[in-house]
Amino acid sequence: MKKITIFIVIMISIIIISCNTESVKDESNSKTQSNVEPKIIKQKVDNKIYNLGDNWYKVTAQTQIVNITPKEAEQKAINEARIKAIEYASGVEVNSSTLSIQSKSSFNSLEDYFSQINSLISRGFILEQEILSNITKTDNNILTQEITLKVKVGKQLGKKDPYFNLDAKLNKEHFTEGEKLQVTIKPSKDCYLTLLSVYSNETVGLLLPNQLKDNFAKENEVYQFPDTKDNFSIGVSLLPNKSKDSELIMVIASKQKINFSSFDKISSYNTLESSLRTIMQQLVKIPREEIETAFLQYHIYKK
Repeated sequence: MKKITIFIVIMISIIIISCNTESVKDESNSKTQSNVEPKIIKQKVDNKIYNLGDNWYKVTAQTQIVNITPKEAEQKAINEARIKAIEYASGVEVNSSTLSIQSKSSFNSLEDYFSQINSLISRGFILEQEILSNITKTDNNILTQEITLKVKVGKQLGKKDPYFNLDAKLNKEHFTEGEKLQVTIKPSKDCYLTLLSVYSNETVGLLLPNQLKDNFAKENEVYQFPDTKDNFSIGVSLLPNKSKDSELIMVIASKQKINFSSFDKISSYNTLESSLRTIMQQLVKIPREEIETAFLQYHIYKK
């Protein structure tokens, strides 16, 4: 009987030790898994946005190379990185606009660039950009393009004046080279108008104000540029070596006169010229409630 009792005690001890060992193994495995999993995710792609100070951010984005060229995937990844930076800086979800002043200057990309910028103007602009890395890699057997950017985000201060609105339109959307362009504008408040011609090479021509026409527009009255009474006209033309192009008129209505000091040289269109980047850098310094903008895109075709 005594031997049986000793045997039972020994067996119970073995079972307890075995259970404790398995428990320690399970706990160890659990800790190992919880430590490893984030590392695997982090190695896949670094989704963090790093604030580098002075409105500079480091951001990474990926795009799958599926039914698109590597170059198209690269541009999509760049756009995604820009959006992420603006969302982070502004705290507002941007969704579907790159808001970049360094968009590719092609017929379709300029159209994509300006398609929704008007409704998102207060949320941010990419003022400067540097590509830190651009690599093609395989992710779950899918070819992807990964871009890491260093970008500087500019934001307007203040909030939109809900009673200050702007209606603007062109006389047509498609032009043959040499045809005349006309802008019709109706502001909801007295304001001063600035009209800029934005070319696909990212240069900007100043159309208004000029020495021939007053740029003051009255509340709820139609303002035309050029007007039928004006002794000048605006003929559209293509940049050198282009058979078709996409450009736009940027309409800026401001409560006070704006002096764009960067217009310091004459363009081939015989207008004062600046760069789109410089203009955007000046615009973001103007409080949001002081201005309204409209972007009117048009296409030009060779005769």
